[in-house]
Amino acid sequence: MEGLKMDFLSSKALEDKSSIEKVSMIIERVKDGDILVLEGSLTPSEEAELIETTMREIDVENFVGIDIHTLEKDEKSFFGFSKKKTIGLTIIGPANVMKTVKKRSNFLSMIAKIGDSGASVH
Repeated sequence: MEGLKMDFLSSKALEDKSSIEKVSMIIERVKDGDILVLEGSLTPSEEAELIETTMREIDVENFVGIDIHTLEKDEKSFFGFSKKKTIGLTIIGPANVMKTVKKRSNFLSMIAKIGDSGASVH
C-alpha cells in the first residue's frame, strides 16, 4: 500500500531534546517527504532556527522548503472572554506537498499532494 507518511509527536517526545536536536530531526524527516504533526509548538527561536536552516538547505531539485501551520485554541475565562491562545498542534511538511485549503484560528483543512510533487511514498 502506498501513501504519505505522517508522524505524530507528543510534546513529551520533544521535551528532552535541545533546540538544535529538534530542528535537525524536523529537517531530516521533512526532507524525506514526511509530514510531522506536533502536539503544541516550537518556541519562537526554534521556529526561526528551523526557517533559517531550511533556507540554507533549499535545493530546487530535491528540497524546496517547508510549510508550518499552527492550530490554536482559545482558553475561555470565567465570563466567556478569550483569556489566552494556546497551541493545539503544529503541522510541518514539505512545501511542495502541503496545500492549505482553509485556515482559521480554530480550523485547518489541507491536502497533501503526492505523485509529481516529489514527496516520498511509503
